[in-house]
Amino acid sequence: MKKALFILSGVMLATGASAQIRQYTMAQAHSHNDYERATPFYAAASLQFGSIEADIHLKNGVIYVAHDSSAITPFRTFREMYLQPVLRQFALYNGKAYADGAPMQLLIDLKTAGTPTLQALQELLLPYRQYFDRSVNPNAVKLVLSGNLPPMANWPKYDPIFFFDGRPDSVYPAALKPRVAMLSVDFHEYSGWNGKGTLIPTELEKVTQVINKAHEQGYAFRFWGAPSTRSTYYKLMDLGADWIGTDHPEELYDVMHNTTRTTAANMPVHPVYQPTFASDATQVRSKNVILMIGDGTGLAEMFSGYTANKGALNIFQMKQLGLSKTASTDNYHTDSAAGGSAMGTGTKTHNRAIGLDNTYVSIPVIPEILAPKGIQSGVIVTEEITGATPASFYGHTADRDSTYTLEKQLLNSKLQLAVGGGREELDRDFGQQLAASGIQVYDNLDNWNATTKNRTLVILSDKVVTSMRGGRGNYLKTALKKALQQLNASGKGFFLMVEGSRIDHGGHMNDLDYLVREMLDFDEAVGEALRFADQDKQTTVIVTADHETGGLALMDGDIAKGTLRGHFATNDHTGIPVMVFAYGPNSQLFRGVYENNEIFHKMMKCFGK
Repeated sequence: MKKALFILSGVMLATGASAQIRQYTMAQAHSHNDYERATPFYAAASLQFGSIEADIHLKNGVIYVAHDSSAITPFRTFREMYLQPVLRQFALYNGKAYADGAPMQLLIDLKTAGTPTLQALQELLLPYRQYFDRSVNPNAVKLVLSGNLPPMANWPKYDPIFFFDGRPDSVYPAALKPRVAMLSVDFHEYSGWNGKGTLIPTELEKVTQVINKAHEQGYAFRFWGAPSTRSTYYKLMDLGADWIGTDHPEELYDVMHNTTRTTAANMPVHPVYQPTFASDATQVRSKNVILMIGDGTGLAEMFSGYTANKGALNIFQMKQLGLSKTASTDNYHTDSAAGGSAMGTGTKTHNRAIGLDNTYVSIPVIPEILAPKGIQSGVIVTEEITGATPASFYGHTADRDSTYTLEKQLLNSKLQLAVGGGREELDRDFGQQLAASGIQVYDNLDNWNATTKNRTLVILSDKVVTSMRGGRGNYLKTALKKALQQLNASGKGFFLMVEGSRIDHGGHMNDLDYLVREMLDFDEAVGEALRFADQDKQTTVIVTADHETGGLALMDGDIAKGTLRGHFATNDHTGIPVMVFAYGPNSQLFRGVYENNEIFHKMMKCFGK
């Protein structure tokens, strides 16, 4: 097994014994028929492909590169297209094929008679064999011969810099095994799959068996002729093929280069709360409204959490569903400022604007409307308290990045309670005013006295209100429990906005693992809100998003194992409408398809306003 294990040494397994998703690197990427690229060799080499393929023909003593003899042209020689570029690589990277020492292999497919073609190739490379001899230079390019190979009995006669591409149905003597670099076979001998959807069971079994057989014999394995699609790359990686070939180098690079960020596995699984539905969709006045916003959270983000949590999600326990159209007044896709403001004011506005209409005139936000009626308001977020979404429920500014302005507006706002990060900036800008403001201020969740009746700011260090991957822990669920205790104590009702702020960060970073961890944390908080609503029976819970981020597509997954693989279309927001889930009194108001600012008006109806 040593040879197969050597090939697989560049493959990192996802952490945890139960992980099923291998993390491949560019060392396993093969540029099939590389000479057909617009820039042969260099297109693949610039992406650090581990294997590059050239078909060669011997004609009049010259080795040409072409798929068929009819395609031979004077300037397309092996010397010009592959030998000279390899020499340039070594000159450029101080004796290595790649700057970081990553391996390179040339797979040379002999299209003309094997013996004379290989003899000519050996003579051509003789002056340059130090670039191909790994026994003296571990960074040398490995030469693997395929196609019309000379008889197996003659292989030992050729320079040991040459290795051979074997076949699964051949038997190789022990003495020759070290010269067999891999076993390869035509994919279509085992399957007619076009790379879309999935393999039929009988063909999947055949494909799996041939890969496993090669590994049992101690060889690395490669298919040629497999479809060049993302689904194929993923499937071959899942099945353990050692080389993943492609006709589209950039596409495979995207898959390989980002594989650690587009897979998720071994997430902490949390139990899901089972609602009673006793007050669901009743038409009594809502005393309390909890608006839970998953920043950047589309349906794909939610379902990624459902998959990672092995088929359970608090959000999916809710029966009242709607669809929110999120466009701002100046853009097809909104940002968190315009999206949050639409829900916080009932009026759509331009991107970047907070608490203003699209003429930049200040308009009331929910806490300012509810405070005169004795209804308290609060916000809880998993980022800075001056983030665009929380600011949409207390601020008024044309620029969401006006942090100083927003801090000042927060101190003078109608919010009874605000919980989030950004302590360092707040102390720097308003430390003295804060101390003299009469506001109860805490910098630690444990010290927060939730029985206080004073206006309260629980503003923690950014080191505490960090990502789940960075160690935030149970901050959100703890903060929600305390917030519900404090706001509910007045007995006059409350409005609370809770944001899973960093789901959006995972979308912007195109990092599925990051995103899913944040999604699961947000869902745990949703479970706490549903539990409170059942106990209170006068609380409406709404779960939605301000927009979708990343254009996440879920390519594959295993719900039973909690593993999934995704692909991001962008690192920006998208215009995809987002889901609205509702529970409790008046939750039926949130059914249907509507603009995001309608959520505000529906919440006001819940309060009877």
